[in-house]
Amino acid sequence: MADPRPHLTLLILGLICAGLSVVPEAQALPQGRILGGEDAVQGEFPWSVSVRYLKAHACSGSLISDSYILTAAHCVSNVGTTPVSTSDVQVRVGSINQFAGGSIVSVKRILIHPSYGNFLHDIALIELNSPLTFSSTIAAVTLPTASEGEPEETEVEEEELPNGTPVYVAGWGELSDGSAGYKLQKANFNTLSAPYCELAAGYGYDSTVCLSRGENEGICRGDAGAGVLDDQKVLRAITSFYFGDCGSKYPDISTKVSYYLDWISANTAEE
Repeated sequence: MADPRPHLTLLILGLICAGLSVVPEAQALPQGRILGGEDAVQGEFPWSVSVRYLKAHACSGSLISDSYILTAAHCVSNVGTTPVSTSDVQVRVGSINQFAGGSIVSVKRILIHPSYGNFLHDIALIELNSPLTFSSTIAAVTLPTASEGEPEETEVEEEELPNGTPVYVAGWGELSDGSAGYKLQKANFNTLSAPYCELAAGYGYDSTVCLSRGENEGICRGDAGAGVLDDQKVLRAITSFYFGDCGSKYPDISTKVSYYLDWISANTAEE
């Protein structure tokens, strides 16, 4: 594996980041749109939120409670584990339209995983200024269940997400024709186990989930931080980055939520 040296910059109209070189031909850009997806309907993904930087959509996120959102660390990173100012970040909840509807809520705290770097451990918590009121369009997603006594960041058994498990992602971003999409898009993926991901992209870690899809499909600008859900609507991962151009022949990469359950629990517990 080549030495990954990403230089991150959060831009108003999305995240355009200098690449993470993983295989000779591939460059990982933490951008996200769902290519080859279809429109979601109102209330279909009530946990999906638009994470906004300087009042423009930057990334997606998932409500895990009435006060906390999970997203990708690079979406809210200023430098390394130092987050951007909370005053520059807002979240639109309760709408499938990234430009209108629902509510815009302010942010109290942003917490990036302490081991984040080079797109590994690419996970962050956003705490809202005040708790949300749940409804048909605003609700928390279900987190995976930790094995009893399982410590954080230990090897997760392969059976948790066998190769070829169907999963689903919903997020905002440009459409396949390059236009800026306003409506939440959804798309189907299949998990790719670590050995197959290593073969396909020279990449694979216990803390990540690789996502396979057809060429000219997958994540791109605006979908980073979106939830990856299984058939039971359990949040299995958070979209992180893709290799080369979006829709390339390489799998997309996401951050495995079960790997971080202790960290999530410790930092969302009521004081």
